[in-house]
Amino acid sequence: MKIAVLMGGDSPEREVSLESGRAVSEGLRRAGHDVLSLDIASVAAVLELPELHEVDLVFPALHGGQGEDGHLQAVLDVLNIPYALSGSRASAIAMDKTATKRIMRAAGIPTPDWLQVTWDRKTAKPESLTTKGGTERDNGGLTVERIFARASLEIGFPLVIKLNGAGSSVGVEIVERPDQFEAAMGRVVDVPCDKCLNILIEKFIPGRELTATLLMGRRLPLLEIRPREGFYDYENKYTSGASEYLVPAPVHSPLYELICADALRLYELIGCRGLARVDIRLDGEDYNCLEINTIPGMTETSLVPKSAAAVGISFEALVDDLCRSALPAD
Repeated sequence: MKIAVLMGGDSPEREVSLESGRAVSEGLRRAGHDVLSLDIASVAAVLELPELHEVDLVFPALHGGQGEDGHLQAVLDVLNIPYALSGSRASAIAMDKTATKRIMRAAGIPTPDWLQVTWDRKTAKPESLTTKGGTERDNGGLTVERIFARASLEIGFPLVIKLNGAGSSVGVEIVERPDQFEAAMGRVVDVPCDKCLNILIEKFIPGRELTATLLMGRRLPLLEIRPREGFYDYENKYTSGASEYLVPAPVHSPLYELICADALRLYELIGCRGLARVDIRLDGEDYNCLEINTIPGMTETSLVPKSAAAVGISFEALVDDLCRSALPAD
């Protein structure tokens, strides 16, 4: 097959995307495919790539922003170009962490309590605050102090502040004490991103970090991440040797089965296709699903290839299977 691998983009996760794209390209070449590796400046640039009409399939390796939130997938749908991984609808839902959490909560899949803040970077102030009781709009009284008060009351400390539509631990702050809240909020809103930010304030769940990989509707082994220092932040994710990985994760049955079953249920509820990764926190016997990723990292330190390797699926076989499964039926 002739396959175009799209990478780069203009999100804060551009550098990780380039690493994933290079790895996917090399894996597909080892699998015998003719690969066109394309570093694009933005999703809009896809419209100016006539070579895409000459390939059999596109493999999107863009992380974050419009490359992962359904925009790219919608453009490819309009252009009638087949592509691997999830479609536009599932991509949009999964990239919106609060939308995903609402689906999990409605389906009985455990997820931490949360608040959502919409922040206007142009005016440098919050536009709205969504809580269990509904949405509070700015009428002159919605301030960081007001958000702090609601977060203290409804979430408590420690808590996590993070971008609602980003990955790779970009714009994530763990706030242990009330006096750290304002500064942490400031760091999140300063992350290079769109003019209007959606920010998630979430209850911090202590314990173990797990991920569940779903490959073409079947479960791969659970993986546990043990950072050697701190939490699983950007540095620990992408620095070789900074974290230890256990696969399959040492979790007893039936808890192991319950976690895997909920991860697969979330994959199906969102409507994912091909590949997805669910991030989970395990505190004793209690687990919480945090989010689902429709274009998980595919670098040498990434989690999905490790889970696949644990059941004998090589990297080249993994990316080859994903592409073949996405080809339109004759």
